[in-house]
This record gives sequence, C-alpha cells and structure tokens, in this order.
Amino acid sequence: MNREDSLPIIVGVGQVVDHWDGRDLDQSPSPISLITESIKRAQADAGVFDLVEKIDTLAVVRAYTDSLRKPFDPFGKAKNFPAAVIEAASLSPKRTIYSTAGGEQPQSLVNELSEDIARGDIRMAMITGGEALATLKTALKKQLALDWSSEADADIEERGTQTDFISKYEMVNGMGLPPQTYAAMEQALRARLGMSRVQYLDYMGGICAGLCKTAQQNPYSQYPQAKSAEFLATASKDNYPICDPYLKWLIAQDAVNQASTLILTSVGYAKELGIEPDQWIYLHGYSDVKEKLVSERPDLSKSKALELAISGAISSAGIAAGDIAYRDIYSCFPIVVHLASEVLGLDPVNDQMSMTGGLSFFGGAGNNYSTHAIATVVEKLRQDRQAYGLVLANGGFMSKQSAGVYSAKMPQAWVEISSEALQTEVDAQPECKLLNEDCTAVIEAYTVRHDRNGIAHAYLFARNDQGRVMAVVPADHRATMQALHKFDNPVGQAVNIIHREGKNILSNPHTLGVTMSDDFLAREFKYVELKRDGNVLEITFNRPEAYNALFSAAHFELAEIFDEFERDQDLWVAIVTGAGEKAFCSGNDLKVSASGGDMSMPASGFAGLCSRTNREKPVIAAVNGVAMGGGLEIVLACDVAIADPIASFALPEVKVGLFAAAGGLQRLTRQIGEKAAMELILTGRKVGSDEASQLGLINSICEAGGVMDAARGLAKTIAGNSPTSIRASKRVLNAVDSLGNWDKALELSHKEIVKLIQSKDTREGMTAFVQKRKPNWVNG
Repeated sequence: MNREDSLPIIVGVGQVVDHWDGRDLDQSPSPISLITESIKRAQADAGVFDLVEKIDTLAVVRAYTDSLRKPFDPFGKAKNFPAAVIEAASLSPKRTIYSTAGGEQPQSLVNELSEDIARGDIRMAMITGGEALATLKTALKKQLALDWSSEADADIEERGTQTDFISKYEMVNGMGLPPQTYAAMEQALRARLGMSRVQYLDYMGGICAGLCKTAQQNPYSQYPQAKSAEFLATASKDNYPICDPYLKWLIAQDAVNQASTLILTSVGYAKELGIEPDQWIYLHGYSDVKEKLVSERPDLSKSKALELAISGAISSAGIAAGDIAYRDIYSCFPIVVHLASEVLGLDPVNDQMSMTGGLSFFGGAGNNYSTHAIATVVEKLRQDRQAYGLVLANGGFMSKQSAGVYSAKMPQAWVEISSEALQTEVDAQPECKLLNEDCTAVIEAYTVRHDRNGIAHAYLFARNDQGRVMAVVPADHRATMQALHKFDNPVGQAVNIIHREGKNILSNPHTLGVTMSDDFLAREFKYVELKRDGNVLEITFNRPEAYNALFSAAHFELAEIFDEFERDQDLWVAIVTGAGEKAFCSGNDLKVSASGGDMSMPASGFAGLCSRTNREKPVIAAVNGVAMGGGLEIVLACDVAIADPIASFALPEVKVGLFAAAGGLQRLTRQIGEKAAMELILTGRKVGSDEASQLGLINSICEAGGVMDAARGLAKTIAGNSPTSIRASKRVLNAVDSLGNWDKALELSHKEIVKLIQSKDTREGMTAFVQKRKPNWVNG
C-alpha cells in the first residue's frame, strides 16, 4: 500500500435530534434507537449501501448512565450497552470498544483509530454514541413507563469510567459535580480579568449569545430558540442561578435526545468501496493531554493542558492558528471558550467559537457531544475544501483535552503524533502543597451553589505562604453562604480556616450579637434577633406577625447561630425567647408548608436545636407566651425553662395530621412521665403555666411580664460557675442519652473528671474557695 492509500479519513457522518414532548409513548426515543438512526444516516452519507457490514472496529462512547458513580436506570438497564447497539444496528465488528467517561473521548477515539487505520491494523472503524436524557426526564415528570432494558451481550473492550480527575481531598472540601467545580475556576478567571460580578455576567452572556445564534441555524440543535445576551446575563425565573457566577442558560444542558456517528477508513479502502473523494476529510494534526487535578494547578484561572492541546494539534498539522477557518470549542462552561480564545487570539464574543451552537443550545449530549462537533466540522469542510477546522474536546474539569485539525486537503505527510512532550510540560508545572490545618489564607477561587429553594452549598480555594487550602462552608451556615454570595469579589479576601474531623471549614470572623457591617462575610439574620451581654447570648425568634412560627430559612439561621454559640469561647449561656407579647414560638409555619415552600431542615433539627444532642452549653427557654407544637419541642430541648403566667403549652400536631417529630414525643415522656405525656400527645390538649409547672414541663413561673428578667438572672447565676465544669457535666449527661448505658456513662464521668481536675478553671475554683473570693473563670 502506498503512502496515500494508508491515510486515515472520515467518510461518513450522521446526526439525529428528537424533540419528543411526551405525548406519544410509542414515539419516545431511547439512546439505542437514536444511535441506530444515526448509524443509518452515517452509512447513507458515505454512499455505500452495505457499509455497516464492513465495520471491523466499533467504538461506543460511554453512555451517561454508565458514567455515574451510582447507577441510575429508572427504565431498565442495558446489560451490555455496546452489545445492545450491535444488536439494534445489525453490526458485526471484530473488535468493540466501550470508551471511558469524558467529553474528550470522541476526538481521542478519532486520534487512536486513525493511527490504527494508518498502520493497517484495521480497515474501517465506527465511532458512535447517543443520549436520551430528555426522554428520561420527561417520562419521569409525566410518570410514564418505559423499557430500556436489554439482555444483549458481546465481548467488548471495557475501558471503565476512569473518573480519576477528582481526589478525596477535593470532594471532602466541597468540590463535586461539574457546575460547582467549573464555577470556582470561572471566579478565578473573573478576578484575573478584573471584572465585577455584573461585568462578568455580561461577558458570559455575550459569549453564549454567539453560541445561541449558531444553534438557531443548526437543524440538529436541541434548544434552537433565540436568547439575547441580556436575557442570558440576567437572573430570572427561566434563567435561575445554578452556581455563582452561572445562570441556567450559561452552562451545558444535558436534557437532550441526540446521537451521532462517524465512519473512518483509509483512502485505499474508500477507493475500493467506491466512496466518492468529495466525502473524504483528513485528520491533519491531533493531540491528547491530561491536566493536573484542579487543586494541584498553579493557576486556577488557566489550563496548561488546554493551551498545549490546541497549540500542539495546530503545530502538528503544520499550520498556524490563523489558518483555522472553522472551530468547535467544547463549550460546557464559558471559561473553556475564553481560555481557547486566548490561545487562538480570538474574541469569544464576536468570533465564532462553535460550529454546532455549543452545549447550552445545541445540547450537552453527555460524553458524545464532540462526535456532533466533528460531524458538523466535516460537513463544513466538504463545502470549503481549502479550509482547516479545529475541534477541541474537553473532559472532566478541563482534566482531559483532545484536539484535532481537519481538512479536505490531503496532508503532505502523515505520521503518528506523540503528545508525550506536551504531557511532560503539563506534568512539570510547579507542585502545589495542599494544607489540612488551621490557617489564614487569601481566597483565589470560590463558588456558592443554589438549588430551587435558594443557597445550598459553598466552598473555596485559598493560598498562603505554606500552600493551598480548600475549605467548605458548613452545610447549615446559609447566612455565611449568603454573605459570600453577595460580596462582589471575595477573591483576594483573607479568611480563617479551621481543620475539623478530616475537613477544612471556613470560619466566619464576625462575632454573634455584634452589630453587622458591610465587611466581608458579614451575616444577616432576617428571622432572629441577637443580643450579647457578657457571657450570655439572647436569641429572639423574630416573627411576631406569625406568632414566631418557624420555617426552613429560620431553622438554618438558628442552626448557624447555635453552631457559633457552641464555638465561641466567650459565650457560656444562651436564652431563647419570642418577639412580642403573645408567642414564644407557635411551631412550624403551616402556611409555608401548605404553599409548597422549602421544607428542608438543618442537621441540628427544628430551630437548629432539637436534634443537637451533643450540645455542651446550657440553654434557657424564656417562655413569654404560646409554645405550641415545635415551640414546646424547643422548650423540651432546653436545659431550663421559665414561663410567664400567660404562657401556654401544647403538642397539637395530631389535630392537623402530624406528630411531634422533633424529639417532642421522647423528651416529653422522659420529662413528665409516660401517662401524663400520653394524654397531652394523644389529645393535643393545651395546658397553662400552672399545670405546666406541676407536670414538670417548666422549672418556674415568673412575675407577669418579667420572664426575660428572670431568665437573665438565672443565666447570670449559671455564668458565675465554672464553664469548664458545666461543659463536662453536659458531656456526661449527653452520654447517658446517646449510650443508653449507665455503666458506660459512669466510665465517661471518670474520664471527664480526670481531665477536669487538670483544667485552669478547676485550679482557679479551688484557689478562690480557699481564698474566699469570687473565681475568675477563663473557660479552659
């Protein structure tokens, strides 16, 4: 075979899109049906009737459902996905590859199989893949029953998911799914470009508006509807926040019904089969480069692997970046498009960066997107036969890059291209030491994730002279997350990190009960008022218009407050009460629940208190009025309760089809006895202060209107004792509850007293007793 006949070429491409609306179940597309149709179209495109019978190597791009850490197959699973493709499309390959997970795979497979063809190891190869997540989501929403199961089997080269582009350190400290990972890198890029939040939203909107215009002209787009740059840059009901700085339509949309197929062969075999030269598209240059883990990259706003993959593919083709007429840059997130534009010397807003319309508007067809990109570039180059096209396929978190340069022009020379030198350059980037310790560092990247109820998660990267630290905002600290979200550019701000239980946690520097300011991370509590008086924290439920009923947002505020109360060494006692003169707390806000509002609850339970079983500091309930349902459960969860004469108590949940699920049943039974408790639980009966005192629900009744004065007096008395001793006492009592075993609890008592007698407070207490003076406690 002469040199020309051995050249690898693409001779057939086929693409499919389906906009099924869920009305005709028989017409619902599945991944296999979409792939089968794309194979038929690729064969027809090549112009040879029996072409599929000549495929000796089949490469199936890994399906979404086989790429997940946990299986998700609500409509049944194909036992062997490539085998199901073979059966449905009547293929008979000698070799079948099931690719790894990653958006780089289509181009990487073209690179690999082109080398096999050039060596003469194979004669014809097919690369195919498809997704039907739009069908899946529509069917689940409409509660339709589908059957995507398949028992087809075959010998395949199973390459596994190979999702090794995230480390345990990264996952523990907040990284996870692509949106929240890319978003942090996007914030680092925003800081490097010196843009405000609004400016950067406008910039991303401009990039994506260009992609959207291209998608409108593409018959295979899943989302071809027009969207302006202004719409894309503005938060709205239809373009809601995902992860700062992303809004919905600025990122890849995976709800697609799309499939695509490429057929590759050699020039010699194409001639033998009679495939017209007008169909031939040559691979001129290519590259495959892997990036370091995100946390190990020296600059989070850049990707050395992406830079080298593009420049390496172009240089190996023997051309310059300016020679590229058509390009498709993997556009899962705007940062990828921007970084590619830096390498290519382009303006990503005004220059065309995608031939399909990108993953937001053409559609994010799982790992298979770039098969569509290659097919589209092939079709363009068949028309413009002197031009060059570039495809950049990206996998993971800009973790794996594969690039290819194509043209209808025959290469002057074709040799296998090694990316080893490129990889060596990536691997030689400076090491970044990762910290797991208490430290102060400066933020270099961050994001805040949103869900349908609002802010839900936040994490950051920060650096100091010792290295880099990743840290997560505690899961229930939504006020801190909100403060991080509202600040225009946290990058460059110094933060305190504490290392606890194997993870790094952002520590909010602002003191509870101190007037908030506009400083970085200044928290706002909308439903709770705080007052600090020496070692005592007063916590007031502040919804008097709703009888101080609580709902999700208030619970999360209280969770953060009680977390900080436990952590603050200068706070020894807390008092909880209600705003106004009518209610302490009337429990759960049923109006919010009935309207379908946020029902989520912090790990520490109702009011951030009722599931806090490891609390070491005393809390006093100052019951100034109605304490119903969850309000009574709060009282029961406190260590001491004082009530105004007008206060009333009840667990009326059974009257509205609920029950006291925040620990009220257990605590009430234990605190007043089973028979008395059962009457109140089963009847929902209300009791006044006098009866509550007789039952043991409360410790005492104060003078009318004087509940806070009484609570403050008690708090002052408690705070006059050793806080170290009180915490030790609480730990032992907590152990009685958690262990349910007196012997173990007594064993813990012995351990605690051994530690306690070595404390500064114990020595001070004994010394002060001998010296007949008041102790000066140091809480240590």
